[in-house]
Amino acid sequence: MDKHLIFMDIDGTLVDRDQKISAKTRSVITELQQEGHQFYVATGRKYSSAYEMAQKLNGETRVVASNGSIYSVNNTLHKKQLSREALAAIYETVAHQNLPMFFFGEHTVFYTEALPDYLQKGDQSRVSNNEEEDFLFIDSIDTLLSMSTRIVNGIIIADDRKNELNKVKAELAERDLLSLSSSHPNNIELIPKGVNKATAIQEIQKELVVPKEQIISFGDGMNDMEMLQASGISVAMGNAVDELKQQAKFITDANTEDGIANFLMNYFK
Repeated sequence: MDKHLIFMDIDGTLVDRDQKISAKTRSVITELQQEGHQFYVATGRKYSSAYEMAQKLNGETRVVASNGSIYSVNNTLHKKQLSREALAAIYETVAHQNLPMFFFGEHTVFYTEALPDYLQKGDQSRVSNNEEEDFLFIDSIDTLLSMSTRIVNGIIIADDRKNELNKVKAELAERDLLSLSSSHPNNIELIPKGVNKATAIQEIQKELVVPKEQIISFGDGMNDMEMLQASGISVAMGNAVDELKQQAKFITDANTEDGIANFLMNYFK
């Protein structure tokens, strides 16, 4: 069979709630890689986190991170960033609503309020192998802008504050300085203008000369929509939001039921 490019979201798609990849999924992916198919994780996570997850599969798995802002192809890392104008607009708009903001570099999380447990607050003092902080507190717009060359993308996360999130999203959309998406109803993904997972896929597709009909993508959230639309074979997880299921060509089992592995076994048999 012709060699395929296969893109997988991480959270809610490749891993379970405990951030585990099942043995079945790992086995199926490894076997297909040995047959020449190329796999990517494609996620809103920062690059170092996405890379770590890719390595949990194996060293042959490549990375699309920060919702398409960073991706690797042919041993070259490509990166796009939020502009200073976009960062200023985000800070001014979101601060008025008193919502927590998180920004991401390749390795660092920049945050404006207390870090949630899942961002490993206990490790704030640890310095990464790249000699960059894992976490850095942003106390003002000036501090944020001073870090602009290190920031790739961001996210606003606020449970049970849908009205404020909707207001912020509308105001930022009107400013037209960045791309906006959501991986969950409780967040707004902040992405460089004109960038999403699909734009990264299209660049990789062009570089590797793979036709659209040989691209498979798996996702569960609204920030996967463009990725699925850019793929010849679009697959929504059984646990995906309804809007994604309506757009996908196929629906597989949930992430906790080996949805990726089951689809690939049927497709390539």
